[in-house]
Amino acid sequence: MKEKIRQYAKSIGFDVAGFTDAGILDVAGVLKDRERKGYLSGLEKGDAEERTDPSAMLPGARSIISLGIYYGGSKRKDSGGGKIARAGMGRDYHAVMGNMLGELKEFLQKEYGARSVALTDNNPMVEREIARRAGIGFYGKNCSIINPYMGSFIFLGELITDMYIRPDMPLEAGCGDCDRCMRACPAVAIVEPYEINAKKCLSYITVTKGFLPDDMKRRLQNRIYGCDTCQEACPYNRAGSGPNPAFDMDMSYDTEDIGFILTMNNREFKDSFCMTSAGWRGKTVIQRNALIAAGNMRAEGLANTVERLLSDPRPVIRGTAAWALSRILGKKSLGLLEETYRVERDESARLEISRAISGSKDKI
Repeated sequence: MKEKIRQYAKSIGFDVAGFTDAGILDVAGVLKDRERKGYLSGLEKGDAEERTDPSAMLPGARSIISLGIYYGGSKRKDSGGGKIARAGMGRDYHAVMGNMLGELKEFLQKEYGARSVALTDNNPMVEREIARRAGIGFYGKNCSIINPYMGSFIFLGELITDMYIRPDMPLEAGCGDCDRCMRACPAVAIVEPYEINAKKCLSYITVTKGFLPDDMKRRLQNRIYGCDTCQEACPYNRAGSGPNPAFDMDMSYDTEDIGFILTMNNREFKDSFCMTSAGWRGKTVIQRNALIAAGNMRAEGLANTVERLLSDPRPVIRGTAAWALSRILGKKSLGLLEETYRVERDESARLEISRAISGSKDKI
C-alpha cells in the first residue's frame, strides 16, 4: 500500500514522498523560544500548539504524507536587472501543488476510503518538521530541509489522513562541519546553526510593507522578491537537475526587468507577478523593492522613470523614489529632492525625502 501511494504520487509529478505519523510535532518548545527571542517573522499562522497538532487540521488523523517538488532548475534570464528568488519564478507553486495534492487526495479516497486534508503553505503546521520526520530531508544549518539527492530547492506539501501508513525513518543530519550558508548570508540572519532570526532574513524583508531602514535597503542589493543566497552556497544544491516543466508558463513580461516593474500598470502586474508566487504582497511592495534595486545599482538609465515616481500617489513609493534618485544622481538630485520635500504632506514620506537629501549631499 505504501509503495503504491508513493508511486502514484510520483506519477502525477511529485519528486519525493515520505510518511510519518500524525502525532504532536515535538517543536513547540523551539517555537516558543524563538518567539521569546523575537526571531519569528510575524507572518506565521497560529500559536505553537496549533502549529504542532495535526489533529487540529483533521480530527482522527493517523498519518501524514509529506510531498516535495523540485524547483532548483528554474530558468533565469540573468539580464543584469533585478533578482527574483527561484521560488517566485514560473507558475505559482501553490496552484500547481494544490492541484496535485487534490489528485492524490482523490486517489486515497477511491482506493482506501480515506479522509484527508491537503496543506500547502496555507496553514499553521510546521511543514519542515513534518518533512524531516517523514524522511524527505534533514535540517540544514539555515533551517532549510535538504534532500541528499535534490538539495533544498523543494516545495513542500502534505496530506493529513485518517488511514494508517507505516512511517518512514527520519534522515541523519548531513551538514557536518560545513557552515557555508551561515557565512554567505548577507544579513547575518542565521544567528546560530539551525537558528534564524526571521526578521533579519532578506526573504522576509522583501515582503514587508512600508519604508525600509537604509541599512536594509543596501543589503537587498538588486533583490525584488526573496533571497536564495544561503541555498546557493550549499554544496547539496550544486548538482541539481533541469527546470521542472510543472512550473512552465508563457509570459510576455520579464519580472526581473526593473524598468518594466517601475512602469507596470495593474493589469500588467496581474498578468505577470500574480501568475507566480512573488506577487502575493501586492504591487506596491514589488515596486518599492525595484526602486531600491535601481538605487543600489546606480541605474542612470532609469533616472527619469524614478523621477516620475516622486509624484506617485503612494507615500512609500514617493519616499523610496527619493532615496533611489539620491543614490543614482547624488548631488545632482538635490534641487529636485528639495522641491519634492517642500510639496510633500505625508510625514513618513517627508522623513524619507529628508534623509535622501542628507545622503545626496555626501555623493558626487
